Amino acid sequence: MKMFLPIALIIVVLSSGCTIPGIGDIPGLSSISSLFGGGQVIQYEHDILVIKSLEAIPSEIDAGQNTRIIAYVQNVGDNVIPQNGVTGSIEIELYDYCKGLFTPKVTTCGSDGAIEGNAKCKLDKILPGEIVPVAWTLEQDTGTEIPLRTICPPDGVKVLVKYPYRTNALTTISFITDEELDRSLEQREYWQVGDYIVSGQGPLKPFITVEDKQPIPVFEDARTVVALQFKNMGTGYPLTDDTNKIEYTISGLSENGLKTDSVECAVQSGTEDVRIIGKESQKFICKLDVSGIDDGLLKRGTRVLEATATYTYIFTKSVLVTINPKIAQ
Repeated sequence: MKMFLPIALIIVVLSSGCTIPGIGDIPGLSSISSLFGGGQVIQYEHDILVIKSLEAIPSEIDAGQNTRIIAYVQNVGDNVIPQNGVTGSIEIELYDYCKGLFTPKVTTCGSDGAIEGNAKCKLDKILPGEIVPVAWTLEQDTGTEIPLRTICPPDGVKVLVKYPYRTNALTTISFITDEELDRSLEQREYWQVGDYIVSGQGPLKPFITVEDKQPIPVFEDARTVVALQFKNMGTGYPLTDDTNKIEYTISGLSENGLKTDSVECAVQSGTEDVRIIGKESQKFICKLDVSGIDDGLLKRGTRVLEATATYTYIFTKSVLVTINPKIAQ
């Protein structure tokens, strides 16, 4: 039986230095690493929708014969895809198969049955752990002469999967009162702490990082800076065209007495243009007035900020098909 550990609980465990006997490895946990200036980063699985297996049956044919491409698409995450509140459907298609050499005749989409031609397979949802088979029957065009043994495309026939997803991330931010800071320095009890970042399941992960050393002193007009950045940790890429935007929110600011300026914190929520260059986006800076955190802060305190990113992700996989020339009669 799977055991699931809430993200907030992991933060408490790590920040308190406690261990959890009997659990061992945490299911779905992709990596734990020290990044972002000494803080600890916990990441859950990246690729959530995967092609578990992709086959060509047969993978080697003679000119004029048919082959069948079968993709087994699996949801390896803990939630149904799309998640509750996320709009859109899952689309699966054969998109590179050397037109003119092959003609797609029939597409079989899970339990929905056969569709003529190379229609996109659209699924309303895939349950956690569910595997959906999608198949395409390819007919080798008898009108195209095959004089030599051919693999086309040379890097394989490709299947494309597109799906909507939402990923959450939590970050701790620690504070200390001005009086407690002075006392700690005098008593030589002061120590710096790093932020703990926990990023949930999903290939595109948002990260909130605290750009100051922690704990952050709280006094009149005290300020700090946090940054929001997105990292592509999956094997595909997020769509960021005119009709597909990365939507995001940062919560836990005003609720915790962290005042923001609309100009200085323009990315608190919305669909600001997020450009993924290489594997990560630019950093969006957010300046905060933290003097209000003093309300209810005795000596030290830790607050939690949450980032949410909703996006459309796309990935591909390929399989080789070899065509042999007809044997001369």
